[in-house]
Amino acid sequence: MEKKLKALTFISVLIFVILMLPVVYLSFVNRATGDDYGYAIYTRAAWMGTHSIVELLKASWRTIVQSYYSFQGTWFSLFLFTIQPEVFSDSGYVIVVFLMLFVWVGSTFYLFKTILCQGMALDKWSCLLITLWFMIINIEFIPSTRSAIFWFNGCVHYILPFAMCQLVTAWLIRFGQEYKETTFVGILIFMSMLGGSNYQAALFTLIVACYTLIAAWFLKKDKRIFILVIPIITEFIGLIVSMKSPGNRVRAGGDFGFSFSKGIRTIGLSFLYGIKDIGTYAKERPLIFAGLLFMFVIFVTIFCMKEDAFHFEHPVWLSLMLFCLYSAMQSPAIYADVAVSGGVPNTNFQVFLLMASGILLIIAERLSLRLKLIWKNDSVKNILKMIAVPAAFICLVIVAAGRSNIKTSTSFVSLEYITSGQAADYKAQMDLQTRLMEDESTQDVVVPFINDVQGPLMHMPVTDDPDVFTNYATREFYGKSSVVAMERPEWIRLYGALWGIEAAD
Repeated sequence: MEKKLKALTFISVLIFVILMLPVVYLSFVNRATGDDYGYAIYTRAAWMGTHSIVELLKASWRTIVQSYYSFQGTWFSLFLFTIQPEVFSDSGYVIVVFLMLFVWVGSTFYLFKTILCQGMALDKWSCLLITLWFMIINIEFIPSTRSAIFWFNGCVHYILPFAMCQLVTAWLIRFGQEYKETTFVGILIFMSMLGGSNYQAALFTLIVACYTLIAAWFLKKDKRIFILVIPIITEFIGLIVSMKSPGNRVRAGGDFGFSFSKGIRTIGLSFLYGIKDIGTYAKERPLIFAGLLFMFVIFVTIFCMKEDAFHFEHPVWLSLMLFCLYSAMQSPAIYADVAVSGGVPNTNFQVFLLMASGILLIIAERLSLRLKLIWKNDSVKNILKMIAVPAAFICLVIVAAGRSNIKTSTSFVSLEYITSGQAADYKAQMDLQTRLMEDESTQDVVVPFINDVQGPLMHMPVTDDPDVFTNYATREFYGKSSVVAMERPEWIRLYGALWGIEAAD
């Protein structure tokens, strides 16, 4: 059975790598756009003019202060916005996909290793297998690929903080067991920075830190755990600074502020909205649940194979805590009552998967214990047949019913975008736009219009109105006097010969 588990793990690694190939390919097509340019206007000019880190940081601070008073207060995210890769090189954006996959997958592996290997004493193959399938489900069915993988500003505002949340969670688990100073320093630094990130990430770590503090005190009565009050306070301070931003009122309207009654209402609605989202996932993307059922069979298999299996203490309380953490992710959007970006449903989905996997792990541990007691004389192989056969049948039914979900998965959408020729067209069009923007012979730039529908990629096109934000941001980023777009056939007729661009037959 162990050999079969290793073989399944190797197959899963291969599947994961194959699925990521079209996603990684698009890293070489992906380009900065819109907000990427807008928040990097000062830093681009500072770096290109001086190549000085000091001047770059001064320009970054200027952008943070300006945005804090005019648009939003998430100071840590704002800092990251100002150092998007194209500040340093026009080809720098190629690192975005690699960077985001690294922090997302890497933080998940670290969290799962902490829980499964260190906490539950599972072997490395079991941990790797579980993590791989968790990430396959996560990446393939994330609601917005733009804010999860491709768009730098969206990713550093949501995916990077979520990765930090996963690392902090792992460190909190380790700290509750070992009380190492280096672990505490990591918790302190990351939680402090998350106070200036998106509200979901800040709330996530505050809740997990409080869970850790309360559980460690009631279960172990160890006073050392109260040192976690320090990072909780520092994160609160950073969060208050963020929430007090005058720009929040500009962005959300004059009614933005704290209301006790609204807060109570938000807590109640967060549970309702959380349940509603689960129903939406089941209705619109049933393959998620086929994947979770497959993971459940893996959990049961692993627990049945282990003679000294780990046993959860207080499984009901732990399940309730996971559900409360998941539901809490709904509260910032409910309270703000404004339109949200794609990163918000992404975080909701990611925490849902963590909650679902955690609860299924608890159920699998209890079920495997019961199975061993009921069928004492049966081999593990026979026990698993009784579970795997009906589970496989259910998975096949779900896959058959939700097979259309495959066409909306991240890898399929990416592959279709590549094979249709759209990716190559977009790359050529963006390369041309960059050449035009870097042309030192003119300050008034006219570019051919680029469609904003670019598969899984984010693109905010330059328009024929020189005063709209995208035109302004692009113009200022490249230091031009004006930037406008015109229809491509007309642009080719007027300027194509100058740039070696011929009209299509």
